[in-house]
Amino acid sequence: MKVTCLECQNEFDIETVSVGDTVECPFCGIELEYKGKSNEGKEEFEVIEEEK
Repeated sequence: MKVTCLECQNEFDIETVSVGDTVECPFCGIELEYKGKSNEGKEEFEVIEEEK
């Protein structure tokens, strides 16, 4: 799955993810929590930790 970082806007690949899982952006180090799919079917993430 491709993810676009909410902080630095870089795109990176991740393997499967479940609701509540966290992923770290390899570019800026911010952590994102997977919130699930929106009503439009788009993957939703939320920032949970600022840059390191």
